[in-house]
Amino acid sequence: MLEHLRVLDLTDERGLLCGRLLADLGADVVQVEPAAGSTARQAPPVADGAAASSMYWETFAAGKRGAAFDLDDPEALARLRRLAGVADIVVTSWPRERLEALGLDPESLRGDRPELVYTVVSAFGWDGPKAGYADTDLVVWAAGGPLAPHRDGDLPPLRISVPQAYLHAAADAAAGTLIAVLARGATGRGQVVDVTAQEAVGVATLARVLATAVGDDHPEWQTTPGRRTGGRTDQSGSGAATPNSLKKWHCRDGMVELHLSMGPAAGAFTNNLFAWMRDEGAVDEPVASWDWRVVPDRLVAGELSHDDLDVARAAVRAFLLTKTKAEVLDAAIRRRLLCMAIFDMADIAGSPHLAERSFWGQVDIGSVDVRIPGRMAQVLGPEGPRVRGRAPLLGEHTDVVLKEWLR
Repeated sequence: MLEHLRVLDLTDERGLLCGRLLADLGADVVQVEPAAGSTARQAPPVADGAAASSMYWETFAAGKRGAAFDLDDPEALARLRRLAGVADIVVTSWPRERLEALGLDPESLRGDRPELVYTVVSAFGWDGPKAGYADTDLVVWAAGGPLAPHRDGDLPPLRISVPQAYLHAAADAAAGTLIAVLARGATGRGQVVDVTAQEAVGVATLARVLATAVGDDHPEWQTTPGRRTGGRTDQSGSGAATPNSLKKWHCRDGMVELHLSMGPAAGAFTNNLFAWMRDEGAVDEPVASWDWRVVPDRLVAGELSHDDLDVARAAVRAFLLTKTKAEVLDAAIRRRLLCMAIFDMADIAGSPHLAERSFWGQVDIGSVDVRIPGRMAQVLGPEGPRVRGRAPLLGEHTDVVLKEWLR
């Protein structure tokens, strides 16, 4: 699909995914590393045993060729600049000051080659008052994405799962790069694609970022289930619009997210849950026979109290501790419950659904056959995205790339 494109990849762990996506689509992506190797080679998790390596590197550098240069050596640097001079696309997440010192910044490379597409992945953008700020994944989320919903009560907000701010940015960068390539086909001119992780996480969580700005004075993470908010009673019980501590439930082998919804729109699903509990003798009357579609009205009328809700939640909590994730999911389908299992890595690795969809790619790492995340999207036809090989060894293709690109 992109076999006609040469991509010079000057990224570290912050932008590695952009080149991986272009490589999956067939582009010749050359991952450039300093002589000591990319810092991404030490990014966790690192596997033990014969295939000891950063699995982050092995996953997101897969399908690329590798070239290493001593960036303090003028002759090596000149060769690198010559590669940039024949590339269709340059992708980078290196610091601006370093790129300018090396003569690899957009202005230096595009001066004589306006057709070059130059993509920058950074925390706060190529320029602007915050462009030089130090950053971490947590800093980017605090600056661009909602952290408040990820807190337990009055405790400080938690980070967002595994580091993923730059994964959002790098994926956006790949899309932006392809749009610029498409535009070049019409105009003959390239562009600078400037992607910031701060904006990427904001776009990825837009509904929450804009909640207050569009008039929601009581965002979901600030409400208390069953209490009156903005003139009406919150009807979320322990569903999507409630604090995390009330919608995550422990079961025998992990956790599930289960929505204990109330009100006319979704209360029937909670009725189904309590019918299941009643069938198995896991809840007593009168809670067992509540009609959750009218629970908000009963709270307003004073017929039920929040202590009563706590009794119902306690029964659910005790019941789910006797079930496995698979049993809960099976019941969800048969009995129409609002819930889903929270998968851990073992669940994902053993997922028959992902296997059926050929999600995994197979690569050889140190003579060990290893599965890595493969198809990012299913595309009909033979030229869809796929893993096209393992990540390169340090400097593995330096000579051959110089020969092929500069002949």
